[in-house]
This record gives sequence, C-alpha cells and structure tokens, in this order.
Amino acid sequence: MLNVLLIYAYVVALRGHFTYNALRASNYEFSTIKAFNEISTNPLMAFSWAYKEYKNQQEFKNVSLEEISKLEEKLFPIFDTTSIKEIHVKNHIYLNIMESFGLNLAKFGDEKLNLLGSLKKHFEQDIVFTRFLSSANNTIESFNRLVFLSPNIISNGLYQKEKLAFTPLQIYKNAGYKIVFVYSGNASWYNLGNYFKNQGVDEIIDENTLLQDFPQAKETKHKYGIADEFMYKKIYSIFENAKSPTLVIFLSISTHRPYIHKSKKQLIDEGALDKKISNQFIISDFIGALNAYAYANDEFGMFLDYVKESEFKDNIIVAATGDHRFRDIKMDTISQKAFAYSVPFYLYLPKHLRNDIYYDKNRVGSHKDIFPTLYNLTLSNTRYLSLGGRNMLAPIKNEKLEFGFNELIWVDKNGVYEGNNGYYFENNTSLKNTNKIFILDPYHKEFSNTYKELFQKQFIYRLVNLKSCG
Repeated sequence: MLNVLLIYAYVVALRGHFTYNALRASNYEFSTIKAFNEISTNPLMAFSWAYKEYKNQQEFKNVSLEEISKLEEKLFPIFDTTSIKEIHVKNHIYLNIMESFGLNLAKFGDEKLNLLGSLKKHFEQDIVFTRFLSSANNTIESFNRLVFLSPNIISNGLYQKEKLAFTPLQIYKNAGYKIVFVYSGNASWYNLGNYFKNQGVDEIIDENTLLQDFPQAKETKHKYGIADEFMYKKIYSIFENAKSPTLVIFLSISTHRPYIHKSKKQLIDEGALDKKISNQFIISDFIGALNAYAYANDEFGMFLDYVKESEFKDNIIVAATGDHRFRDIKMDTISQKAFAYSVPFYLYLPKHLRNDIYYDKNRVGSHKDIFPTLYNLTLSNTRYLSLGGRNMLAPIKNEKLEFGFNELIWVDKNGVYEGNNGYYFENNTSLKNTNKIFILDPYHKEFSNTYKELFQKQFIYRLVNLKSCG
C-alpha cells in the first residue's frame, strides 16, 4: 500500500493534479501553499523549463537619449503631465481587460442574439469608444503594451526581477494607491504573479486563491482558468473593504477556448440562429463561442449593476476593454482592415467627474490612450510616460496624437493605414473602410515604422539604461 501511494505521489509530482493538463511552466502553481508547488516541479522538468527560457531570452543593449529625442522630433513628445486639481479626491480604479472582447463579434447582436446581456444598458448609459483598437493581437502582447508599456515579454527571462520605470503600476504606487492584480487563470502564466510582485504590486489573486474562497468554482475550470463570476465577487469585496485608494487590474478568461462558460439566463435563442451566423465562424462550436462571449459580457454587466448600487459608487472609476479581436470568426480583409481589430473602451465615472469632460464617442483611439485618460481623471500634476496616448475625455490639443495603433494597422480621423496605402472610412462613426485608396504623405508613410522604433527604444532605455544608472 505504501508503494502504491508513493507511486501515485510521484506521478502527481511529475504531471500535476489529474484534473488539470500536464504540468507546464504556465500552470505549475496549483496550490496557494508554495511548498506544494515546489515539490511538483521535479528536477528534470525544472531544468527543461529553465533551459527553454534561457534559449528564448533576449538581451538588450543601451539606447541613447539622443536616439529617442530624434524620434520624438519626428513624431511627438513621449511624456505629458496631468493638470493641477485644486480639490483632489483619489478614486478607486478598476481596469477590466476582457478576453476576446472584439467588436467584430458584437456587431451580430440582436434581440435573438443578446451578446451583451446586462452590459447593454451600461453601454447605453456610460462612456463608450468603439472606434478603438487593441495594441496587439494576442493576450500577453496586448497586456505588456498596456500595463508595462513594453513591446517585449519580460515577465520571465533575464529581466524578470528588474523594476521597470514609468509603468502605470509605478505611477499609481507613487501616488499612494494599493495595487491588486486579479487573474481568472494561473498567475504562473508567463511568470506574471512573481513579476507583478517585483514591480511592487501589493496583492496577487488568481484561480488558486479563488478556488479556496469559492470551492464551487472548480466545476467551471478549464485549462485556462475559472469562470469570471467568481472573480467579480472577489473584486467587489476588495473595493467594499478598501481602506485606501485602490487600483485593481483584472485579466479575464471566460471567452477563451474551450468555450464551456454559459449564462444561466437565456441570452441566445440557439434554435433561431441562422446560417448567416454559423457561416461567419471558422470553428464548429460556434454556439459555445456565442454563449461564452455573452456570458462574459453579462457577468461584467451584473458586476456594474452592483457597483452602481454600492456605497463606493461615487468613489470608483471602472474602465474596460478587450485584449484583442474575437479570433474564431472570419475576417473581411476588404472592408474591415481596422474594424476586425476593434475593441471597446468603456468608462463608468462617478457623478463628480462627469461635468468637466469632453466626450466625442466617434473619436479614434487605442490601448495607448487608456492610462493617460485614467491619469488625467485621478492624478494631479503628475508626469507620466504617454507614448502618444492622450486623455480621451479632453479637447484635442495635438492633432498628431489623434490616432489609434495596432501592431498590424493604424488609424486616424482620415482613414485606415495599411502598408503604403490609406483607405477612407465608410463614414465618421465606424472603423469600416471603403476600397478607395488615398496617397500618403511622407509622415504617414513612415509613421508606423517610426512609432514602433520609438516604442522599442524607450522600452530598452527604461529597462537597461535606467537600471545601469541605479
């Protein structure tokens, strides 16, 4: 019997928990007890992970300030400062980065296909920008650009223990905020849990924490994490019990394959779906995808219901966006060159912040604009790294900043830019384009490459040069 138990324990240590996938570097933390996680990583496995990480790691060389300054001269200054606020009330901030929350799927919503669920009324009541692009087209790439202002993945590898300057985390930490990272999946994914700790984040909450607090969440688990509803309960309790200004950044997974999450409500009339819908998908389980997408939106909408009835409703800003497009749907490369990569930027503001804003719902933008908008809503006389981002709720002060950027295409008020061509919009309320091409001037022709170079070099300077300066 002891031998049988020993063999069982050894297999678990080699493979991980039987209800999960085989143990990987992205999910080896299957317990909140650190010793259990360390036991599970046997020497051969740990060496294999370390060797792969060593082979894939990047090493960057110094970048001079002169190089960055020359690129700024071509484009725009990369630093900005928030205005001085005479009466400065520090609001809680909640940023919801939703898996696959692409508008390319939301467009199919109607009475029979309630893809927004409870979120629909909040989209009608609050601030929403829909001519808006994700910065990249995979979760980790978008997440790095948005939260770390980095075009590279550095949460594992050579620089994982280096504190990165001028991130939103550092800006809000210096302003006295408590910072919490919440993830529906496993915080060992790309070593994010440890990396956030190295960046000074106060608390990390992932699926392991939630499974302890909500044992019933185990029934909703797939290989990428648990259903969003449990995270919303946890997040609500964080704000309900907060003693100081708090920033919560949440990364969801419910619209990630395999599509198993489904609302208990009847959001989608499956019998009424016609071939027009099914023909748009590149996967067979399109009903599962629709249900998962509707579930995630409905749960976020119900969370907003509770927030707007809470005691902290006048002391919190809620922002939400998608990490990237919904990828399991066909892409019209003729008329959707930009629209295919569109995600919303949603904002709920307390009453005291709604008066002094400029809101043009048809303004174009992208992930680069989210934190500059939040900085200007919450911080007074604070210098920050903007990288072409601007306050989406302030009048235009620099036309060069009125653009949205995705790693594949970019847009401004005139149209969509792909390669050496510009394409006119169908109208000034959509990102869909016509086939009509317009000729680019030198600035627009070189913009994408110049901006990418600037983004890369500022990152290397923050990572390498500032580190060497102490």
